Amino acid sequence: MKPMLFAEPLKHRNYVKTRDMFTELVRSSPGNKIVVLVGPTQIGKSLIFEHLVKTLGNELHAESSALMPMISLTIATSNDGRVLPKHLIMMILKALKHPLYMHIGELDEQQHYRPSRGRDEGTMRVAVGAALDARETIRAVLDEAHHLTHTKDREVRSNVLQSFKCFLAINRTLVLIGGYELAYRGLFDSAHFVGRVICVEFAPYTDCEADMGEWLSILKFFSQRISVSPRNLLISEATILLNVSNGSFGLLEKILWSASVSSRGKAITQTSLRAAYPTKAEHDVIRRDIVAGQRAIAKINAPAMEGIVSEDDCAKKGNRKRPFQRNPNRALNGLPVIADE
Repeated sequence: MKPMLFAEPLKHRNYVKTRDMFTELVRSSPGNKIVVLVGPTQIGKSLIFEHLVKTLGNELHAESSALMPMISLTIATSNDGRVLPKHLIMMILKALKHPLYMHIGELDEQQHYRPSRGRDEGTMRVAVGAALDARETIRAVLDEAHHLTHTKDREVRSNVLQSFKCFLAINRTLVLIGGYELAYRGLFDSAHFVGRVICVEFAPYTDCEADMGEWLSILKFFSQRISVSPRNLLISEATILLNVSNGSFGLLEKILWSASVSSRGKAITQTSLRAAYPTKAEHDVIRRDIVAGQRAIAKINAPAMEGIVSEDDCAKKGNRKRPFQRNPNRALNGLPVIADE
């Protein structure tokens, strides 16, 4: 999401808190981890992606031009809105600038060597692992990663996840940034991944007291920088704006931008503001996505203590007798007697 009304993004509370926490997690990761950022649409996840890439680029200095301590790419679907494992691997190879694959799809592709073999999925997976080792890559950052869940079926999605095994190494960390679909469409179904996942939510604002205070501060900021009539219009519409935008800063900015454009240089009025509100269908789709995502995150982050049996519980269970269960005395009164037979 790019800022619509101003050149720089507004550094509101949830953005700054999530950006700093997520960046620090990625920077301090010891390796063999998957650090995930999820949140609703238009909340500013791609801004954090850009900030993270810039931060890592400044900190991870390559000793040689042949080394790439960090790679970054944006995941895109390839066929009917779905992700294919082979297409995904090809994108990774191009990001790593593999000499046999980096020119594929480029305008000057015909001017470069094209091997007759080596484009089957198995060979390409081997090439990815070798390239990651040769480039000494320790951070791989993927934006729009929720597209990884857009597959034909569960089996294909599992194959896509297997494609990322090459990213997991002693000193290598995989970073995924995307929508809530990452949480509720199967990424965490694999035991191979969930044990390594550290999940951070870029949460929308709610109607709780602390969030409402920050929401009002955001609206006051906009009221001072865009033309609205009356001047307290946004404050008086605060609760409605929170509801129709689902608490997403980007969706709020989209509403104000749309109202500003339709006003044609004049002050935004209540009529033009409400005309820019999203439709009920749009609002409900986004709301369902948020609810499903937060439910999945709560399940992922739920403590496992409830399923752990303590020693005291075992002792208590050991004292219970089943119906008709004997309680024999196994203490010997003397030496056992062996029959002649």
